[in-house]
Amino acid sequence: MKNFLFLLVTTVLSLAVSAQPMNQPLPRPSEVRHTAITAPHADRMTPHKATTLKAAGDVVTPPESLVTETYRMNGYIFDGSSWEVVDRTLQIGIDGTDVYLQGMSVYLPEAWIVGTLSEDGTMVTFPVQYYGNIYGEDLYFYPVTPAGNEYVATDAVFNYDERAGAFSLQQDQVTYILENASADEIGWYYQYDSEMSFTLDAGSIVVPADLETQEYRLTGVYMGIYDDGTWYEGDPLMGSAKVGIDGDDIYIQGLCSYLPTAWVKGHREGDSYVLDNGQYFGTFMYGGEAFPLFFMGCVPETNDEALMVLTPDPETGALVAQQWYGICASDFGVEWYDLLGNVVLTPIADEAATPADPSILYYEYYDDEGFGYIMLSIPLEDVNGAPLMSSLMGYEIYCDYGEGAEPYIFWADYYGFDQDETTIPYEFNDDMNILKGGELVVLYEIGEGIQRIGVRSVYFGGNETNRSEISWYQITDPSSVTDITIDESKTMEYYDLMGRRVDANNLTPGIYVRQDGRKILVK
Repeated sequence: MKNFLFLLVTTVLSLAVSAQPMNQPLPRPSEVRHTAITAPHADRMTPHKATTLKAAGDVVTPPESLVTETYRMNGYIFDGSSWEVVDRTLQIGIDGTDVYLQGMSVYLPEAWIVGTLSEDGTMVTFPVQYYGNIYGEDLYFYPVTPAGNEYVATDAVFNYDERAGAFSLQQDQVTYILENASADEIGWYYQYDSEMSFTLDAGSIVVPADLETQEYRLTGVYMGIYDDGTWYEGDPLMGSAKVGIDGDDIYIQGLCSYLPTAWVKGHREGDSYVLDNGQYFGTFMYGGEAFPLFFMGCVPETNDEALMVLTPDPETGALVAQQWYGICASDFGVEWYDLLGNVVLTPIADEAATPADPSILYYEYYDDEGFGYIMLSIPLEDVNGAPLMSSLMGYEIYCDYGEGAEPYIFWADYYGFDQDETTIPYEFNDDMNILKGGELVVLYEIGEGIQRIGVRSVYFGGNETNRSEISWYQITDPSSVTDITIDESKTMEYYDLMGRRVDANNLTPGIYVRQDGRKILVK
C-alpha cells in the first residue's frame, strides 16, 4: 500500500484557548507545517519474516517493582512522505530519579527508555539509547537538533508538571526525536515533531465487550452568552449517537463532537437515567497541545453543576434532558468549550429509506503529486428529513471525463482494504486516507481530463439498498481548487469544519467553508 498518510487540511483558528475557556470554541486541528529532517531516510523495514535477533546494545529493563501510569502521547509523526497526528498511550513510571517510558517506538512498542529526573523534579532528560532489534535491524531512540545545515544528536529534555500530570518537550532548542537505525549517524524510520507532549490519561469510559447498542438521533442547540450575560440559542445540534443498556447502567456515545467515539456512563434512578459529572471524554489535540475534555451537566442559564437526567418519553422512547451539558476543560466546574441545551436522543428504526443528497464542500487535487482530497457533507437523514442510521449509511465517489459517471475505485493496495471497493461505510475512519463521514477523503491518480467529480449516499436500511442522486462538483481544471459552478440565485451556504451546515446570518467566531469551497474567518 502506498504509504501516503492523510493530509490535514483544516486551518488554525485564530481564537486561543484561555485559562478561562467558558464560551470559547475549542480550536480544531491545525494544518501540519512541521519541517521534515532532510537527512537520509532508512529503508522501510519489511516484516515478512522474523530473523534471529542480534545484540547491539543493552535494552532498558525497568525494576520489577516499578509502578507505572498510563499517559497519552500528543503530537505529530513523519514517515518520509507526510505528517500524521499521533495519539496513543504510553506507560511511565518513576523510580527515584529514574524515569522509565514504554511505547515511544513504533516498531518496538514494548521497548523501554530511561531518563533522569532533575533535582527540583521539573525536568526529565532522555539521552540517545537502544530500543532493540527487529527483523535484523537495530533501532535507537535518537533526539537531534539543527546545527547549521546539519542535525546533531542531543538529549531530549522534557518539562515535567507533576500536579498536572504532563510532560512537554522543552522549547529552549528545537528537538526532533527519531526512531533511528544507528547510534552514530542519522538514518531514520520515523521522526516526531518538536512539540511532543505526554498527558496523564484520566481514564475514559470503557464499555462492556458484549454491550448491545442502538442508534439514536442526537438533537439540541448550541448555547451562547452575550457580554451582558443574556443567553441565546446558536447553531442547532444534529448528530448520531449510540446507546447501550447493561442492567441499571446506560452507556452513550456521541455527546462530544470533538471526540465522537467517546462514551459517558449513567445509572438508572426510577424511570430515568442520571449521568455523573466529571466524566473524561478524552484528550483533543491542537497544535501540539493537549486539551482534556470532560462531561458536565448544569442548570439551564447558569454555570451551576447539576446532574443531567434523561427521562424516556413513553410514546416515542426518546430520552429527553431538562438540563444542559457542557464539553468542559475540567472535571469540576462548568468551564465549557461547547454548551448544549434542549438535548433529545431519539431511537432510529431500521427501515428502508432513500437518503438525502450529499454534497462536496471542497475539492483539491495535486496533479504533479498524483493525489488530492475532497471534503463531503453527508446528511444522516432521508429525503423527507427523517433520521437514518450512520451504521447503515455509505457513500460513493464518481468521476466524469466527458462520457458520463464512472465510479471511483478505492484500490485495495492504496487504501489497505482486502479488496477493491466502490462504497465506503459512513463510519469508516482510518486516520490516514479516509475520515468518518467523508469529512476528508484522499484521492489517488485522478485521470487527466476530468470534468466533474460527484458523490452520492447509499442506505442499506430495511434489508434494501437505496441511493440518493449524484451531487456534482464541476471542475474546469483538475488542479484547480475553486473552479465550480454555483447558481448565483441561491443563498450561499456555509459549513463548519465538521461539515455541518450553519446559519449564515449568525456565524460565531471561527473558520467556515463556503458552498464555493472558499474558507472565511469570522472574528
